[in-house]
Amino acid sequence: MRALKGKRAVIVGGGSGGIIAANLLAEDGMDVTLVTDNQYHFFQPANLFIAFRGDPAEKYTRNVSELLNPKVRLRVERAKRVDLGNRTIFTESGIKIDYDYLVVAAGARLDYDSLPGLRETREMYGDYYSTPQSAAKVWETVKGLQVGKFVIAVPDLIIKCPPAPHKGTFLAASYFKREGRSVEVELLYPSPHIYTEAELAKTVEEKMRTFGNITFRTSFMIDSIDVEKKTVISMSGEEVKYDAIVSIPFHKGPDIEFEPSNVKDDDSFIKVDKNKLNIIGYDDSYAIGDCTNAPTSKTGVAAHLGAFTVWKRINGENAKYSGRTNCPMITEDEAIFVISDYEHKPVRQRFSKLKRLMEDIFVAMYFPSLRYPKRFEPIFDAYFKATEPEVLGERGW
Repeated sequence: MRALKGKRAVIVGGGSGGIIAANLLAEDGMDVTLVTDNQYHFFQPANLFIAFRGDPAEKYTRNVSELLNPKVRLRVERAKRVDLGNRTIFTESGIKIDYDYLVVAAGARLDYDSLPGLRETREMYGDYYSTPQSAAKVWETVKGLQVGKFVIAVPDLIIKCPPAPHKGTFLAASYFKREGRSVEVELLYPSPHIYTEAELAKTVEEKMRTFGNITFRTSFMIDSIDVEKKTVISMSGEEVKYDAIVSIPFHKGPDIEFEPSNVKDDDSFIKVDKNKLNIIGYDDSYAIGDCTNAPTSKTGVAAHLGAFTVWKRINGENAKYSGRTNCPMITEDEAIFVISDYEHKPVRQRFSKLKRLMEDIFVAMYFPSLRYPKRFEPIFDAYFKATEPEVLGERGW
């Protein structure tokens, strides 16, 4: 291992990946500064529980300072510019911070303006991708809908938590059934299958058909949403009426300037080596999680595993990220996990109550695992090894 005591590390972003990376490096004796534009950390998947169960946001919110090793220096403001060649970042207020190692974990930026009607429908009905407040608006929408059609619209597939549109569909349908309401839930999906991988799509479709109040349309490429007519219009001219709608926003890379600028792609995602996670052209700077162009799902698991990969590489190990995903797709009482990596498509799955219980356990472990990542790593490591796509193979899980 390298002698890291006294070396300066700057972490940009207060999400799960950034907090884990900061805590790991601080334990190594590094001088760690975490820069984030929000003093609160929110468990983003919980937006679904706020939107469709009415859970309070406070249950899933912590002050970032509570989750950090006391040795980590916290600066709450936006990182405005990164000069990779000079190993320097600049904050919005003009503060300059030099580093020996950089880890960018700034997340994805949500774009509500690339599709007509997207921003307006979010303001009217809420969404469960942005803030707890917007998710709470979905809950008010759902509670107030007695009859009609509730649409979940997916304009693009490059999104955080790819199963989240399906989770919302299942949870909304369960709520309306439980309340005895004549509301149809329709999922508009741009892929030829109801999930991006054909074999897994069969499992999802079969589950949807058991509900009785779920419909879906595949290969539905959204062109616009007519707010006045309450209609979603596809690029082929197909129209779908709704009484209420929740749309998934487009995702872009973080709004941070980089020098050189060519380390970001056309959608502002940071270009990284998909295994080493270093920013292309730089061996002292890394990017992890949703902000990168790595060809894997934008999930908390990717950020978690990315943080450990980067920590090990900074320590001189030849660690590599495999592209592993472990995305839960839940109903009220069952779940599957979308498990894949760079070399393997998502493995065959069966919905089960055990997997739903496992998801609840992961949720309960979430905040402690951020604060004490090394303590929890043996648990996660054992799980990930037991459920490797290569291990599960054709029999699936």
